[in-house]
Amino acid sequence: MKKKSILLALVFFCAALTVSAVAPSINIIAPSSTSGDDEWYMGMTLHIRWTHSTFYTNPGQTCRVLCGGNIISPPVPVIDKDFSWTVGKKFDGTDLAPGTYMITIENVNYSDLNGPTILIPTYAAPKITTLVPASGTLLQIGQSYTIRWTHSSYFDAYPQQLIICCGMYYIGRAAATADQFVWVKVGKSEDGVSIPPGGYAIDYECSDYFSHDGPNIILVSFILPKFHLRKTKIWINKIPDCPMCFKLDPAQFKFDPEGLRAFQVELLRNGVVLAKLGRFGPRLAAPGPVKFTMEQETSGKMMRQKANFKLRFLSIEGKTLHEQAVQVEIAK
Repeated sequence: MKKKSILLALVFFCAALTVSAVAPSINIIAPSSTSGDDEWYMGMTLHIRWTHSTFYTNPGQTCRVLCGGNIISPPVPVIDKDFSWTVGKKFDGTDLAPGTYMITIENVNYSDLNGPTILIPTYAAPKITTLVPASGTLLQIGQSYTIRWTHSSYFDAYPQQLIICCGMYYIGRAAATADQFVWVKVGKSEDGVSIPPGGYAIDYECSDYFSHDGPNIILVSFILPKFHLRKTKIWINKIPDCPMCFKLDPAQFKFDPEGLRAFQVELLRNGVVLAKLGRFGPRLAAPGPVKFTMEQETSGKMMRQKANFKLRFLSIEGKTLHEQAVQVEIAK
């Protein structure tokens, strides 16, 4: 009986030794490449994941992740089974040079260091950065608009044609290296389908299974224009031999319109139209001097204190878009 007890104790002791000898085991499961064909670009996020044996049971049992022998992680609990790596960065903050590297995990017995091989190329990750439109931009349906972006060096190494999307609608195609796409008619998809007013995201897709989420835009039927007057004092000239007649040169108006190609301007005094100053627009020359009369001769003092002068901006169809008070004085 005593011999049997001793024998059983020896069996359990040897089994314990055997288990402890093989227990510290870590196996990398991602990334899975062993050929060096998988490319991971500088700055991308790569999750290095593993499995482990039951030897590891608490956060105090840590490991470090290496890339080509370079430490790229702090001590990480083995039971986390995951380390998120900014590709190309060592743990000390310096950068790895482009090249082919083996990912390894340094465990407690330093015996299981073989892992997958990855390639860090010389060019940057596929990336498109939209310059215009900015998020929140209003685009008027029916007008032309140019979408502009910049591209990473990936697209110089691997030329791609981008599919430009407005929400779920394809609106056109352009080379990634062109850095721009002219949306000839905002609100029309590539196949002529009308896109209703509303909020959408400008996105990009290409054949390398790359996609990029761009800015959010709003398609509207009409954009109410904004007028930024840089000059609010207007000088008028009396016309000789006509005490109630005055001349005004619209060229003295200085304003920056937004949202319209052309509009009309009127001068009002106390709500009454004194003069139609002509049609203005980015491609139109400023109209020439305009002659108008007042009901009674008035002095500069009266005009400043009693008269209420305004400029009224109208659409070509005659709809009032904006009114702004101005000061009118008789030129000396």
